[in-house]
Amino acid sequence: MTTGEQPTGAMSRAGLQESAVRGAVWTVMHTFIAIPVAFVVNLLMARVLGAADYGRLAFLTALMEVVARILTAGFGSAVVQFGAKAHAAGRTDAVARLLSQSQGFRLVVVMPVLSLVVLLFADVPVGALVVAVVFGIVFPAALDGAVACLAIENKTADGAKIALVTSLATQAAVVVVVLAARTPDAVWTTRLVVTGIAVALCLLPISAAYRKAVLRPALPTGMPTGFWRYALPVGLAGVIGGLVMSRSEIFLMSWLATPAAVGVFALAFGLAGHVFAPAQAFVGPLVPAISGLLEVDASAVRPAFRRVLRAGATVVGLVEAVAVVPLAVLVPVLYGPEFTEAGPVVVALGVAAGFVTVGGPVVAFVSARLSAGEMLRATSVALVVDVVLAVGLIPALGIWGAVIANIGGSMTNLLILARSELRGLGVTVGLAVRDALPCLTGAGIAGLLLLATDVTPGNPWLRAVAAALLGGTAYVALLRLTRSGLTVPDADAVVRGVPRPARRVVPRLLRLLTARPVDRHFA
Repeated sequence: MTTGEQPTGAMSRAGLQESAVRGAVWTVMHTFIAIPVAFVVNLLMARVLGAADYGRLAFLTALMEVVARILTAGFGSAVVQFGAKAHAAGRTDAVARLLSQSQGFRLVVVMPVLSLVVLLFADVPVGALVVAVVFGIVFPAALDGAVACLAIENKTADGAKIALVTSLATQAAVVVVVLAARTPDAVWTTRLVVTGIAVALCLLPISAAYRKAVLRPALPTGMPTGFWRYALPVGLAGVIGGLVMSRSEIFLMSWLATPAAVGVFALAFGLAGHVFAPAQAFVGPLVPAISGLLEVDASAVRPAFRRVLRAGATVVGLVEAVAVVPLAVLVPVLYGPEFTEAGPVVVALGVAAGFVTVGGPVVAFVSARLSAGEMLRATSVALVVDVVLAVGLIPALGIWGAVIANIGGSMTNLLILARSELRGLGVTVGLAVRDALPCLTGAGIAGLLLLATDVTPGNPWLRAVAAALLGGTAYVALLRLTRSGLTVPDADAVVRGVPRPARRVVPRLLRLLTARPVDRHFA
């Protein structure tokens, strides 16, 4: 990470693409390191706390996730979108002014409102409430502009390095606390303290002029033209969409189901998220890069969309085929008999998470086009579907009612956005399905493996290993048979952003997933 440099001038198409690839690769590297650590710590917490207390921890965590989403949705998205466009065009004074104004808004408007929400709804001791407000709200509100600036400057690689340090420090602290205190409230507050302090690290790699702007808040008056027209509906859409795409069913389950059922659902949802985190990591660096690309070279947007769709589908398909079912087989062994029901739930939520991950570029491209009204309509319809299904099915089906509600809401949101975005990009449904074929292939393999492992007796570890080997072999073979997956240019784009130590290994791995020729519809 570098510090103290000044913002660069207008950025080129090649520079934006290289920054996006480098950011995505470093984010994936962070994910591959942090997720196994988080998996082990999560296993320890589930064992120590049990299903009921694990469910309480999930409720408190989900509450802060909603609070954090309110803190960053809408206004934060608008800052990134308008800031990235201005930075890509070399208008650095406009970016600095926007950062100062955004900090003023967070401190004057957002911080008091969110503090009140936490005080009203977090049923924890007074000390824990103070920690939640200070480290979960005040610190991010005071310094969150630095996080946005990493995206604006396309320094997502630096952001991934900071996220890695933060993740490892958080998990180390959680291990100590869960073994010493053995309460969900203590774990919750510990996470907030470490992650809240870590926000300050984002000040280090950003440009000196932008750092000064973040530390000098100003009243949010005279915002760029169109800023509020975009920020307000996107903010509402972000909050609603967050409820749809996250584990918000926990709030209804805490009312309609048992505490143990909440814990089982939370565990399964978390495991599905862990499995697909590497694929999801590709999407984060796209938003600022796409915004800049629209500003400097709009003709490159369509091929960029298709390339990201192919890459995401290929990675997701591999995860579906190799990891989802083996993990489900091992859930009772790893987490204990209290969590036995979570196994098949992991597969269902995992496959759905795979589809959402593949559709992630759709959300990124809709955001880059500043299509706020469209996002609000999609998330509103999806939330209605989610709530209706949850209220109607959880009392009768328990965990599976929550699963159906979660999948129904997320798929509704994705399909509505994809329908309009594909039309806007001039990409036919057939072409999109062709690019996403590896994901469908992986989902089919996962379904067949689940049926096979259910009827196959024997040691669960051996069954899990056999499922992984069989799934991986079948997936690579079907990529070859269907001539789907990555193209050679796709693989080359990824390799260019890979750090030098990994450049001997990564190309060999990508070669297995590169089976698609460059067709005439590529551009």
